[in-house]
Parts: sequence; structure tokens; C-alpha cells
Amino acid sequence: MNQTSHNPLVSFITVNYNGKKYLRDLYDSLGRITYPRTELILVDNASADDSVNFVRENYPRVKIVQNPANYMFARGNNEGIKAATGEIICLINNDVKVDPAFLTVIVNAFNNKPELAACQPKVLDLNQPDHFEYAGAAGGFIDKYGYPFMRGRMFFDLETDQGQYDDNMEIFWSTGACFFIRKSVLDDLGILDEDFQMHMEEIDLCWRLHLHRYHIYCIPAAKVWHQGGGTLSSENPRKNYWNFRNNIFLLVKNLQMINLARIIIFRLFMDGIALTRELFRGKFKNGFSIGKAYVWILLHLPLLLRKRREIQQKRRAGDKEIFRLVYPGSIVWEYFIRGRKKFSQLTKLNSLHMLKDKEPEVEWKMGS
Repeated sequence: MNQTSHNPLVSFITVNYNGKKYLRDLYDSLGRITYPRTELILVDNASADDSVNFVRENYPRVKIVQNPANYMFARGNNEGIKAATGEIICLINNDVKVDPAFLTVIVNAFNNKPELAACQPKVLDLNQPDHFEYAGAAGGFIDKYGYPFMRGRMFFDLETDQGQYDDNMEIFWSTGACFFIRKSVLDDLGILDEDFQMHMEEIDLCWRLHLHRYHIYCIPAAKVWHQGGGTLSSENPRKNYWNFRNNIFLLVKNLQMINLARIIIFRLFMDGIALTRELFRGKFKNGFSIGKAYVWILLHLPLLLRKRREIQQKRRAGDKEIFRLVYPGSIVWEYFIRGRKKFSQLTKLNSLHMLKDKEPEVEWKMGS
């Protein structure tokens, strides 16, 4: 390690598209961070709302990367990563506010746990500060059929934060709303897959980390608050399209063949039910978005298969090893049939509970 290893430079990268209304809260909160060494980078995707001039005039220390068009989330962040000089990279949404001490907690975790490759803080709802937030909560998982969920959020149900998930826990994926990763890990694995464009690109990156035996944690002693829906609300048909499209993309890329064949058959059935449900609810745009997602998948099968070959040839861990981080049941069954609305109510949690960190909490806190 170099002489600044205990106080590494942290580069905050924010992709922005017409998000001027959020930027003051973000940069004011980042300006109050107690940790001494940060680099702030705004990646603007050709905004028309004067975001760039606003930041240039009010926050002169922010490095600005101006893209000539809307590069979306994945490519936008990649442009920011290329411009970053920090040892630790943080991808942070423009509609986030941070606790002043949160970065000290995060950096202590990286310093005290060398095997830690990536992590996230606890993410709470900016509008309801005592609730977990939809896109972040206290760490992400997937079930055995590839459906993502979180500690603190099951589908559309958000739990009240009562300290029930304040343990450090190894997780399957970290939210892109506030995602920390060592720059050296990105140098090893590569950056975000730009073909995802937006949504689930962070889950794909985390899956690649697991394929190479890296570790990801949620560190709830560090806290941020996320507006949520600042780009697309959860009911937006476009978001529906990206989620269905990219979830299948994710599975095709990263699963070994025996598991891919089993899971894809089930997912075709379940996604067909979802499409039918949306049509019966009169949500025709949402139903169309699911069909559109599968049309894209079929038209881009050569791309998906090429990406799959690249990933499978480089993997170091098999699915059996990675599945210790995968919930062994069905979240759809638990939520819609059994009525389990909370992470703590899941009936097969023993395997995931084994992932809780056993080291003394003091190592992760500010005084370490």
C-alpha cells in the first residue's frame, strides 16, 4: 500500500440528465463530509436545464465531464470512471443526500477488511427518513430465479428502519444509488456493461465480482438518503421495460448453462403471467413494455451470447459457490402467495444469515 492507504482519495461520480433541481442538496451534503480527501465529478448527459452552468458557478471544485448526448447511466458512469483519480470510486445518484460521517465509516471498512471489493451504505428514503428506500435499503440479493430484492424492501413494500438490519452483511449486489468499489477491482474486471444502458448494470457488475471471488458488503453504520424516482418512477413503463429486459440479460450472461436452462423456462412462464396481469389491470403500456423487452432480447441474441461467452471463459467461481449468496426459495411465492412482506419473514434465511460479519463492530466504525 502507498502512504495514503489509510486516507485514500475517494472519487464521487454523479451522472446527471436535467437534474439541476437535485444538485444543490447533493453537493451541499458532500461538502459537509468530515473525511478529508474527496474528488467530485459531475458527468452531464447533455442536459437542457442549465445543470452544468449551475454547478460551475456554485461548486467550482467539481470536475465536469460533458457528454455530447445522453449516454444513459452505464456509459455515463464509465466516462466518469475514466476521469477519476481516486483509489476508491463511488457512483452516487444526483438525488442523494449523505450523512457527514458516512464516508469515514466506509473508508475504515475498506482499510480494515482487505478482501472487501465493493460496498454500500444504508439507504433511507429522503421523503420518509425512517423508512428504507426502494433502490438501496440495506443491501441487495436475488432469489433462485433471478428476482432481485433487498433487506428492507420486498417488491413494493418498504420497511421502517428500526435498526433490524444494522449488522454488516455480505450481500449479492450493491445499489447503484451509492456504490463504492476499489479502482483496482475495476482495473481487473472492467467497468459497467454499457449494453445495459440503465437499470441492473450494478447487479451485473456485482455478479462479475462474485465470479472472480470478490466480496461485497452493506455497511449500515454509514447512512445516506435517496429521493428515489428522480429519473424514473417505479410505475413508469420505461422502467418496467428496462427491468424485464436487463434481468434476462443478466441471467443469460452470468449463469452456468445447467442453471440458465432451468431458470429461463421458469422466467418465461412467470413473465408471461406478469404481462397478462398488466393487461387485465388495464396497464396496457406496462404490458407492452414487457413484450417489448422480450422482442429486444430475441433481436439481440447474438450480442447476449457473445457477452455470455466472454464472461464464462473468465469466471473463477462456479454457480455452487456463488449460490451461497442467493436466496434458495422464490421471492414471488413468499411475497404474493405467503404474504411475506419483510426480509426477516423469509422462510429460508438461515443460509443468508450465515453471511453476517463476525468481526468486532469497532473495526467498521469511526473510531477505528
